[in-house]
Amino acid sequence: MPRSTEPKKPTRKRDADRTRSAILDAARTLFSTRGYANTGVRDVADLAGVNSALVGRYFGSKEGLYRATLEVIDISPMLRGDRRRFGADMMSIFCDTEGASGPLVMMILSAADPAAHAMSIEFLQAKVMVPLARWLGPPNAEERAARLNILWTGFLTSWKLLPLQPLADARLASTRRWLEAATQAIVDEGTG
Repeated sequence: MPRSTEPKKPTRKRDADRTRSAILDAARTLFSTRGYANTGVRDVADLAGVNSALVGRYFGSKEGLYRATLEVIDISPMLRGDRRRFGADMMSIFCDTEGASGPLVMMILSAADPAAHAMSIEFLQAKVMVPLARWLGPPNAEERAARLNILWTGFLTSWKLLPLQPLADARLASTRRWLEAATQAIVDEGTG
């Protein structure tokens, strides 16, 4: 039998970790901009540049994918910083990095779907509220953690989800300073 002289086509190497990561990144982006109810598995796959069947393979379902995006929430790095700068550090996260389109926004936008909303509450409690209250310490640690959550979700809602004109980027500086001070005041209640 004569051998073919045509060169073999290179086979594309599969990289499960990279594919899984691309799907999670795409899901986070879409869940935090469109919300859970308005994001489909095909939308995620298209943005990730993969076949939609891979979403099912790696995550089982849209709910499984949403759960996986919440599992990466880790507030502990924020709690290792200088306690006296917590307000400034948190506002830097919300205003300068992923905070404006991250997990908290995803959770807020999940309210339209009962299952996603229930998962959001579960993860918010376990991954944010409990560690934050533990870090805050007495007095009234759980209440203070809840007040911080009210402050931050209210800000993100009014800045990004239901934008108020006075919070437009060009005029955000004074509100940011107020939020830094309000956040810090709640943290400092326990040290007085």
